[in-house]
Amino acid sequence: MDRDKMAHIRQWILAVSGILLLAVGAISALLLLYGGGSWQSTARLEASRLSTIEMNELVGASRYQKSAQPSKHTVLASIGTVLHLPFVRPLQMLQSQLPNTKVTTALQSNGQNSLFKTLSNWETHAKKITLGWIPYNTVSNTEQMIKQSPGITVISPKWLSIKSSDGSITSRVQPQVVSYAHQHGIKVWALVDNQFRANLTHQTLSNQKSRENLVNKLVSTAKADKLDGLNIDFENIHSKDEKYFTQFVAELHQKLKPLHITLSVDVTKDIVFLQDNAAFFHAGLAANSDYVILMAYDEHWAGDPNPGPVADVPWVTSGVNDLLDTGVPANKLILGIPLYARFWYVHNNGQVSSEAVADANIGNVLAQHKAATSWKSNLGVAYARYSQPDGYEEAWYETGKTLSEKLSLVNHDGLAGIAAWSLNLSSTKTWQNVMDSLRQSLS
Repeated sequence: MDRDKMAHIRQWILAVSGILLLAVGAISALLLLYGGGSWQSTARLEASRLSTIEMNELVGASRYQKSAQPSKHTVLASIGTVLHLPFVRPLQMLQSQLPNTKVTTALQSNGQNSLFKTLSNWETHAKKITLGWIPYNTVSNTEQMIKQSPGITVISPKWLSIKSSDGSITSRVQPQVVSYAHQHGIKVWALVDNQFRANLTHQTLSNQKSRENLVNKLVSTAKADKLDGLNIDFENIHSKDEKYFTQFVAELHQKLKPLHITLSVDVTKDIVFLQDNAAFFHAGLAANSDYVILMAYDEHWAGDPNPGPVADVPWVTSGVNDLLDTGVPANKLILGIPLYARFWYVHNNGQVSSEAVADANIGNVLAQHKAATSWKSNLGVAYARYSQPDGYEEAWYETGKTLSEKLSLVNHDGLAGIAAWSLNLSSTKTWQNVMDSLRQSLS
């Protein structure tokens, strides 16, 4: 075959190949325009899906799960795969790098995914923590508190305290209560306090030998008494002891973790937003414990000269946001809620005194005084005021609506659960309201 014929054949093959490529391109364009959406909508969809994954990763990587459904292939993507072109399927590339984890439900608006709306909803199939603190009491009374709190998953009885600066502890663990709780599928995280003594805490934690002794005593007690966890409730700590407190928590967690004993740490709300106060280094405590519990109450405390709510909704919300913004992961944060209100007696001479009233008794007190009530929408609490012989008494108290708003934070922000102070202030009706509000926040 002469060279001219060979040249013509090559030109013919190239021409046919070009026509085929043009045909494939035309078909692909038609599919995109009439079958798979326009280029713009395709780009929007891919970008939205990518942003959904990214948001789930930012909010909590443990919430993302690879799709079990086969991905749809476009002609262009198929060609790109055959030709090994890079970045033809960025979504699959990103998915391949993410772990298999639990399923969550994505929020949707009119069937369209949105970067800001596709946040992880509460995992309705996962049990969230519902903890109740219990001041020390008799075995029978403690068991009764547990019995009248259906749905509770963890109790934290006040059983352990620092005894002296050498790291010794006082233990009042009640084995009967531990056994009773375990029989009913409830975990026991014994509360460990520092007697609210700043100097004792400093002397114990700043001395390495004393700190090690305290850690060892707590670990041995937890093992011997079959505790499921420890709840560190050190309050009134010097700010200079921040380093020592964080180190103590880290050393304790290091020894408890291999034993599968949970460690939680109680912290108060910061006075200044985004500034760790007292000895609570949020990021350090979160990194060295299983859970951080925000004691979101006592906004206005017993000796406060200015009457006000125990924990209004904006105040609680800012506290949650502050912890999330200063290093506490949402899935490690437990929201503390009060089961009481304060009634404030404002005397004619300007002096103020207060009394804590359990939620279960608020209605009776208001009825006794025939108090008129109103709703403070800016605070998310109810308000009542009535006359007294030497002035007047007023109260800001929570209703089911208040509780629902607070518990929605647990749902919206993906928090680990709630902790109630305390079960001795509760009743069957009060606790039922808590559980109803918790379920309502999931709907």
